[in-house]
Amino acid sequence: MKTQIVVNVQVHESRIAILEDTKLVELLVERPDQRRMVGNIFKGKVERVLPGIQAAFINIGSEKRAFLHVSDVAGYDPFADTETDEDDDGKRRKRFIPDIRKHVKPGEDILVQITKEPMGTKGPRCTTELSLPGRYLVYIPGQGHYGVSRKIRSRKERTRIRNTIRKIKPDDAGIIARSACEDKSEETLKRDLEYLIKESEEIRKKAEVLDSPILIYRDMGMIAAMVRDLFTSDMDEFILDSKSESDKIRAYAKKVVPNLVDRIRLYDGENPIFDAYTVEPQIENMLKRKIWLKKGASIVIDNTEAMTAIDVNSGRNTGRGKTYEDTLLQVNLAAADEVARQLRLRDLGGIIAIDFIDMEIAENRKNLQDSFEKAMEDDRARYKILPINDFGMIIMTRQRVRQSIIERISDPCPTCGGLGMVFSPVTVIARLERWLMRAAKSEKKRFLVISHPLVAGELSSSGSERLRELESYYHVRLECFPDPTVDPDEFFVLDADTGEELTEDFAG
Repeated sequence: MKTQIVVNVQVHESRIAILEDTKLVELLVERPDQRRMVGNIFKGKVERVLPGIQAAFINIGSEKRAFLHVSDVAGYDPFADTETDEDDDGKRRKRFIPDIRKHVKPGEDILVQITKEPMGTKGPRCTTELSLPGRYLVYIPGQGHYGVSRKIRSRKERTRIRNTIRKIKPDDAGIIARSACEDKSEETLKRDLEYLIKESEEIRKKAEVLDSPILIYRDMGMIAAMVRDLFTSDMDEFILDSKSESDKIRAYAKKVVPNLVDRIRLYDGENPIFDAYTVEPQIENMLKRKIWLKKGASIVIDNTEAMTAIDVNSGRNTGRGKTYEDTLLQVNLAAADEVARQLRLRDLGGIIAIDFIDMEIAENRKNLQDSFEKAMEDDRARYKILPINDFGMIIMTRQRVRQSIIERISDPCPTCGGLGMVFSPVTVIARLERWLMRAAKSEKKRFLVISHPLVAGELSSSGSERLRELESYYHVRLECFPDPTVDPDEFFVLDADTGEELTEDFAG
């Protein structure tokens, strides 16, 4: 499989596309007004402590206050806070009751790191357990533990890395070995650690002299982070269309991945880079609710505030299976691969319910479960998949640290408010009639109705019969004017004699 990172740099936006065999699997977008906050470290001030929800709100100098839960406080031990209680049977038992007031106080300064981007009305989520990611290691000042990435599967290699980091680890800090550690020498890991220790010391010095609230440390930009976090020997190409950005990335890569620098190249084609690599049309398809599969099958993705629902439809697919059950299995297996890709591509998070086509044979359901879990293995986000249930549904959760990519590059429709539907012309006319019911009781009898052309056309169809019927029934005179700038499910009514707008005067 050929894997490419394709970067498009514009004046007001940078986009990164990750392609697997020319197919878009991830899209990252960064804009000056939407720079990512995850990983940034702030010296903040505790504004409010709410024991009822065991959380505090931290002023970090941004519009929205950061949210700190007691479980995100460094060194917090959930078993340390206990209280003795008496059960109904008279026995006295200890209950574990956390108390955030023991850890933070209103008005005090505090160092926090952002772990989740602000979403909707919610501010960013933060932690006081700071961590600095390097190419090979994650450095955690003030902690003592160490570990190895689960993505390193070899037991022998895990043991070697664990022994190495135990040897080089400072007494006053923790270390996590990243997946890029595989096959790396002790000297390489030590250089990465020395760089992170130096960076941690600079953060500490800044925090001592600067007043809160203030940004102390900004994680590297999105494109450089790609080199640090993703650019490995598995990547075939790293292509950029900006010379200045390409020079920066090559200089950084020489420090951290010198053996891969020759895979970074500057795009010099005539067409825009995303057109040349057919990324643009794939982004357009990403915005669609329905995704077509082979032979007429499809999946439909609906997002709500609480969860994402994905429905698998066989459509016109009659399949080539020996039996109807075989056909359903083929559709479900194709859908499982596409669903896994869409979760990464759209960066969907939270609770996700996938309604596959129900199959009767237990072995087929297990085959589907295994296939979907395998398709999800390349996902960088943390996730948990529950076993397929009797209704043919798989329920899963996927890590949500920011808005989905669709939420970041789009806004709800100003006409339908994100519903995806508007009132039909007949329904709008029925609303107009209810308006006339209230207006007919006033002294005003001549009105001008301004509406969308579809509504005006419906009113004037059949020789203006609808309009005449309303005039006759409510004893008024009506004139209708089409205006394409009016929303399809709205209308405005004016007094025909004075020009005064009356829409709100007789609204329900």
